[in-house]
Amino acid sequence: MKKHFFHIILTSFMTAICLSSCHIDGTSYDADSEKGYQEAGELILKAVDTNDSKVYYMKFEGSEQNGNNLDFVTIKVVTATNMAYSQKILLAGSQQALPIEEIAHTFEAPIYKDVKGFDIKNFDAKKIIDQIEQAKALIPKNSKFKAISNYTLEEAVPAGNENFNNGVEIGKQTTSFNLSFTMQQPNGSEGFAEVRCIVDEKGKVKYDIE
Repeated sequence: MKKHFFHIILTSFMTAICLSSCHIDGTSYDADSEKGYQEAGELILKAVDTNDSKVYYMKFEGSEQNGNNLDFVTIKVVTATNMAYSQKILLAGSQQALPIEEIAHTFEAPIYKDVKGFDIKNFDAKKIIDQIEQAKALIPKNSKFKAISNYTLEEAVPAGNENFNNGVEIGKQTTSFNLSFTMQQPNGSEGFAEVRCIVDEKGKVKYDIE
């Protein structure tokens, strides 16, 4: 079983309140909005000291299921002292960075010098939107785009427990996101589908239907 199924992050009561209310406290961007990702990139850059830290994971998502909202981003960071931590940054309302939470090395034990990390100084929101538009173009005929429920950039890092490293390509960076759409059923009712979208090394998007 992959290590992320074992990964448990303890979230404080205040964090839960912030995440449940952030869409109420302020207007969020659409999850297929270039401006939204651009602003998210700026907030990540403010939260992370790039002189001695690398971001190896970013997940952008909304607080409402299939609401196509960009409400917060979860990042994972490794410092020069090899401490790994996660942090949520609110993109709506207060736009605050919540307290960091250290990640147990049993599940994720990245080594700073070995992690490539993502270049948050040159965060490319336009590229993200291009990928989303590619995915929209693959929506079946007579179907209608509904939402992007999450968008994830991830670099595989080793776990402290070697058993969790089986089958993991350490250092590989991947991009994926979930897209949902509605479609007309033969009986005239409206159906719903959600697909995982994978971005290859050339920036081309395909549906993961295996």
